[in-house]
Amino acid sequence: MFDGRFDFCPHRGILAPMKTTTLGATGLTVSAVGFGGIPITRLAEDAAAQLVRAAFDAGINFFDTAWGYPGSEERMGRGLKGLDRSRFVIATKDGSSDGAMFRKHVLESLERLGTDYVDIIQFHNLSDRPQLEAVMAPGGAYEAALKLRDEGCARHIGVTCHNSELAAELVASGKFETLQAQINFVGNEAEFLVAECARRNMGFIGMKPFAGGAIEDGELAIRYLQQFPTVVPIPGLEKPEELRQVVELFNAPLAPTEEQRQRMAKIREEVGKVFCRACGYCQPCPQEIAIAMVLRIKSIVRRMPLDLSLRLGSRYTDKVESCLDCHECVKRCPYHLEIPAMLRERRDWFNEWRKTVPEA
Repeated sequence: MFDGRFDFCPHRGILAPMKTTTLGATGLTVSAVGFGGIPITRLAEDAAAQLVRAAFDAGINFFDTAWGYPGSEERMGRGLKGLDRSRFVIATKDGSSDGAMFRKHVLESLERLGTDYVDIIQFHNLSDRPQLEAVMAPGGAYEAALKLRDEGCARHIGVTCHNSELAAELVASGKFETLQAQINFVGNEAEFLVAECARRNMGFIGMKPFAGGAIEDGELAIRYLQQFPTVVPIPGLEKPEELRQVVELFNAPLAPTEEQRQRMAKIREEVGKVFCRACGYCQPCPQEIAIAMVLRIKSIVRRMPLDLSLRLGSRYTDKVESCLDCHECVKRCPYHLEIPAMLRERRDWFNEWRKTVPEA
């Protein structure tokens, strides 16, 4: 999803034609930046469809979504309806390990998207070995994906992964045509995967370009990504102005300056390696704690007006008291974060900050 703040906007005129690249051995010609399909789930259907169409009109032709993003595929399908199908590329994904369930979900995705085929079908969040073994077993999802490709329902097979070590094995296996992994200057451990995918002519789709909100300087995030021309980032967009700014930045690629590199290093040091990427896999919480919002409370306080920070902060952190320490969230987290302890730390930080605010 789009988590950066863009203060840079070089012009307000007509957008230049979007730069394109080839997504590895798939041969698919895609825009230099894609459209991530999570944030449109929060929009009204008409507004979401309009934003998708505006992205296409601005030159973005690569759209990434998932069966598990509530309402995303339907909204994306509405936005792309009536367009020449050969002019855009759709990637969707499903997390089922069982072949029959995977097939069922992919066919449902086609119906939701209003298309006869998807360009890339991906295994969603394939980040641990037991899941990988289940997907690759006889009767598993990989076998189903091959059949769907043979039937023309999917043109290419890819995988998404939050575990860099396992992702390296997936790349080396030669069984996938694209890899979707997080890439940003805070969580930069996947840089070696970019080089390995390029060496094998495998497409690299960059998720979490703003590190789930840990990077608040949008221009800085994009300048880092533009060092890797084989990476196609998929920021999630929610507002027309965000779309315009992303397109403008990708149409004017620049290498980071030394001053920008120093700022990246400072932010990377401040954030550290243990942080929430806001991927949402930890949910649902049985106590209905909005985990990602609590873990992003420092960012909310920095970016939001005081009254809104106080209101949101209280709403989200007050729920932490009900945490059961069941650790279900920890089991689901692809990064194995000790979420209950982090929730309490953020709650305590917010309560201390609130004491310093006279209005509180």
